[in-house]
Amino acid sequence: SSGINAEYGGIKLSYQVPDSFIDDTTFKILENYFVTKSKQLHGKLIVTQTFNFQTIGIPTEIPHSNAVQNGRKVSIFNIVIVTKIGANTDPYEKILKKLISYFTIFEQEKQFLSSEGKNSRIRGIINSIFYGINDRGYCCVNVIDELNVIKLSYVNKDHCVNPPQIKDSDVPIIISNLEESAAWDLTLRELYPFLDNQKPVRLLADLSLLDLVLVKKCIQSLIYYNLAFVVSPIRYSNTYYVTSAIQSIMQDSALQEECIDYVKMDERYPSPSWEVIFNLYETFQSGIKLKQVFLYEKPFLRNVNERRLVEFGLLKGILKRLHRYPVARGTTDEDDFSPEVIDYFQHQVLDGQHSYDDICVKLGCKLEKVENDLDFCKNITIIQKLDV
Repeated sequence: SSGINAEYGGIKLSYQVPDSFIDDTTFKILENYFVTKSKQLHGKLIVTQTFNFQTIGIPTEIPHSNAVQNGRKVSIFNIVIVTKIGANTDPYEKILKKLISYFTIFEQEKQFLSSEGKNSRIRGIINSIFYGINDRGYCCVNVIDELNVIKLSYVNKDHCVNPPQIKDSDVPIIISNLEESAAWDLTLRELYPFLDNQKPVRLLADLSLLDLVLVKKCIQSLIYYNLAFVVSPIRYSNTYYVTSAIQSIMQDSALQEECIDYVKMDERYPSPSWEVIFNLYETFQSGIKLKQVFLYEKPFLRNVNERRLVEFGLLKGILKRLHRYPVARGTTDEDDFSPEVIDYFQHQVLDGQHSYDDICVKLGCKLEKVENDLDFCKNITIIQKLDV
């Protein structure tokens, strides 16, 4: 568990969450690390490891330039985060620096820390930060009014994902609540209303009136922080194959529960069993269209959302999508190709590097048209490849 403590005035423990986590005896031993008198250590990260927990703090000096404050020209305070021993301090250091910057400004402008009348408000703020960071990984707290707001987020880079290159046809799948993040990021704020787990990146850029490059960078950022992942457009005509990764889930009850929660269609009805979900994934053993699973297996009768079944399968590597890439053979002579196919040449998409999804997005046309134009053209070879 983590605790957040603030000291102010003399050397005393003014607030802590949870209450009484650090008793008077323990605090007496550690107080000189929390509020050190050595000016060389002011503004420096100090980490202690003792009593089966780790403390992380930055003792900070606040000068009172206009008048002596509470009998002092200088006050020293600290905000200390308590973690398990050995926890990575990097994410907490950023939180502490931001918090200390906030409180320093509030004290200089409003005497927020030193005023007796603010005690209950500070306790509420510390409480909100503690539960926000622990429960959701972020918090947003009004300090004095709606113009004075503390916004913090916890990011452990050990758990971050190296984002892939984003294609125009990629569809972002949101796996965490973005409402709080959207309030901080200007690009995400404009993009947020259009994120529905179905629209490709290029369409999102068009609808939000944002530059495509900015949208791709925003999606990469969401992936990096484990807030989203991307898939190719999910259609009932798509063919998917189950992979050997399905076997690893058989030994992982936590992942099974995660899958059940993700694919459940309606909260009002009983959750599907893992056996039902496993059997649905097994139907993709030899490669099958999603439409066939929907028609023959009827997952909706088992309270399973077939689209989310595929999303989870792609996220965890249980499923791989079969893509089609057209390659032109010969020249672009009009005697060899229809006028429709010549148009594909002009857009340079018949080089084996553009999938049908890419072509649909680039040309702004429906999949049925691309299939009708290219599937039976004698001078075009269709290469089929699974996701890497």
